[in-house]
Amino acid sequence: MSKDHEGSVTEGAPVDWEVLARFMAGESPADEADAVRAWLAENPARHDVLRALDRTLDRAAAPASGVDVEAALRRVHARMDAPGTPAIPLRPPARRAPARSAGAAPWLRIAAAVLLLIAGFFAWQVVRGGGSAPLAYSTGVGQRDSVRLPDGTSVLLGPASRLTLAADYGRTARRVELHGEALFDVPHDQERPFTVRAGGAWVRDIGTTFSVEADSAAGVRVVVTSGAVAVRATEAPDGGELVLREGDRGRVAAGQVTAERAAATADDLAWTRGRLVFRDAPLEQVAADLRRWHGIHLRAGDAAVAGRRLTASFDGEPPEQVVRVIGLALGAEVTMRGDTAVLRAAPGATP
Repeated sequence: MSKDHEGSVTEGAPVDWEVLARFMAGESPADEADAVRAWLAENPARHDVLRALDRTLDRAAAPASGVDVEAALRRVHARMDAPGTPAIPLRPPARRAPARSAGAAPWLRIAAAVLLLIAGFFAWQVVRGGGSAPLAYSTGVGQRDSVRLPDGTSVLLGPASRLTLAADYGRTARRVELHGEALFDVPHDQERPFTVRAGGAWVRDIGTTFSVEADSAAGVRVVVTSGAVAVRATEAPDGGELVLREGDRGRVAAGQVTAERAAATADDLAWTRGRLVFRDAPLEQVAADLRRWHGIHLRAGDAAVAGRRLTASFDGEPPEQVVRVIGLALGAEVTMRGDTAVLRAAPGATP
């Protein structure tokens, strides 16, 4: 449902949370209240939205000071009504806003509870057809954050990453799709296998903790911290799996799966502690990581630099310093053009 310029609602359109908030507060105009009742009658599951709001209101009788509810609702509307799968930012950037007065309209107090509910994503699942739409979690550039999935799986998402749950997640299987990097701690369930699709790879849990990087220029990388996973290329038959066990590293590239047994080191999971570590890394991989961690686009300005490899580590340094160190390590001069860094071989320098 959505509200037109006079405050009415239209059935079948995206949900207007302000209309629901006014209805909960008993402040809806008669025609708007009738439209809400008709919308609720269309699908009994929609009553779960109001019940969930009631529970949320018990925990939040009024919005916290300093929260601009109207502005927050506008941001939520923009995300929810956009085409495609909704992404839930795991930790949106802090925003400064003037405190609202204690005499704010009752529907705004309920709107604050709506925001709390949306943050828990329950209402989204119900209103969009009882969970029929996939859910996605995302992080911004340089941001790492964690989420606990409904089955108890813990996920730590790396910077500029996105995790999408299948629409039927948890029913007969637990399928997710990853763009970027993530660490998974999965409770094993033989009846509902947990599977990650990442780039050109499928990674199936056999009861484990494992890391997957899906945007590496060298293909999909998998590191197993405990337990085991089965890995196969997406175009390979179901039986073409390679099992990786604790301490193994795997790579999927060009439709092939390879393993380095007992080769994993602390460097492989340094990103979970906020560190960026390169060990003999090709420039393509360095560029991919810089985009996700710092929003910087790194390019080779000549063939000499393009073939060089980097060994370096960073722990919270500002982007300008990171680029400068990379240039020195590669024997290259750095030219910054906005958010693009161009590397060219420095005269007489050897990396």
